[in-house]
Amino acid sequence: MSKKEIEKKEKRTGEESARGDKASENWLASQKKTTFWAYKTHWKRFAEFTGLTGDQILEKRKNDKDFVWETKVLEFKSWLMEKPWQLSSNSATSAAQAIRGFFAYYRMPLVFQRRETRKIGEHVRKSEDYRFSLEDLAKMDEVADLEERYVLRAGKSFGLRAGDFLRLTRGDVEGHIQNEPPISIGSYRTQKEGVSAFPFIDTDAAPIIRTMLEKMTREGRTKASDRILEFKRELQLSRVLRRLVLKSGINAGNKIVRFHCLRKFTCDHLSSHMSESKWKLIIGKKTSEAAYVGPDTLREDYKRAMPETTFTKNFGDLEKRMREVEDLKKQIPTNILKRMQELDMLRQSSKFRKPREQPDKADCPDGQHCQRIVTETDLAKFLDDGWKVSAVLPSGSIVVDK
Repeated sequence: MSKKEIEKKEKRTGEESARGDKASENWLASQKKTTFWAYKTHWKRFAEFTGLTGDQILEKRKNDKDFVWETKVLEFKSWLMEKPWQLSSNSATSAAQAIRGFFAYYRMPLVFQRRETRKIGEHVRKSEDYRFSLEDLAKMDEVADLEERYVLRAGKSFGLRAGDFLRLTRGDVEGHIQNEPPISIGSYRTQKEGVSAFPFIDTDAAPIIRTMLEKMTREGRTKASDRILEFKRELQLSRVLRRLVLKSGINAGNKIVRFHCLRKFTCDHLSSHMSESKWKLIIGKKTSEAAYVGPDTLREDYKRAMPETTFTKNFGDLEKRMREVEDLKKQIPTNILKRMQELDMLRQSSKFRKPREQPDKADCPDGQHCQRIVTETDLAKFLDDGWKVSAVLPSGSIVVDK
């Protein structure tokens, strides 16, 4: 039986076992949105493993004097790591901990011996996250469009988890964005640990966020509750970073590139300039009550760290250049813009990067009155070098002169 067939069987088993199963339904309904689907999947597999419903499991647990269910959960973890699932030890541990939560919810907690607790909690991660350097982020920024730049720069600036970052709305940043960086956006409630974060907008992120707000206004998304990014899934954030790594020619080796890498980058650099309780407060990680620090004291600490976390040095006219690019996009016919996007996706899939077109001195020997035809991808480089946009051709190419 193939893995796909087993998954279908598992789905049927889970749906049948949950039908009329009040114990399972009530426990799953108590979960947060961020954990509901993962816990539902874990519970379907546990139902298949035991062949019982939640109601039946609770009934048997009431009369359990021999710690049968403690053994069952340990066996369940081992079963997940074998064929056909072959889950990683990390995923199997998460599943086992979820099942422990079911018994705890009904005040019938599982009681493990110390060695069993170690066994159920141990996991070895086979993959390792890529560690971004500031130079990596600068290279990625050079080949990014506006939305990608927002993911890169704001993700690095805030240090939030992917889910919390996706929930950011216009109202979260609009009232603060005209202040001088680093800009505090105040208290922001996180989902996973249910604590408040106190993120900052650094000098890299500020101009991009302002341009994103202007873009939202042009699109008619002016409500405070409108999300800045319209992504449906957290995975899309990681895909943006992987795409930029590929386009910029960075070799990540066998390391994993995901949105969480930006959070690690921020944590690593903040921790060298402030105490643990302070950087945890900024990114929204639990800290003890005794170690609580008022958010008003954080700005100066964050400012000291910015030379290590920001790569934009001449950012005075960056917003103007970004607006210019966005205005140009509006002039390009829709069919041409769509074709340009298709070609860009084709270059990414074939791992092909077109070399940047450099100004040819033979075209302007006096260094003045030069004119070039460039693509949108190369436009940012020319603008940085002092070129100005003079026209947009029907083909979608852009004419710049100097």
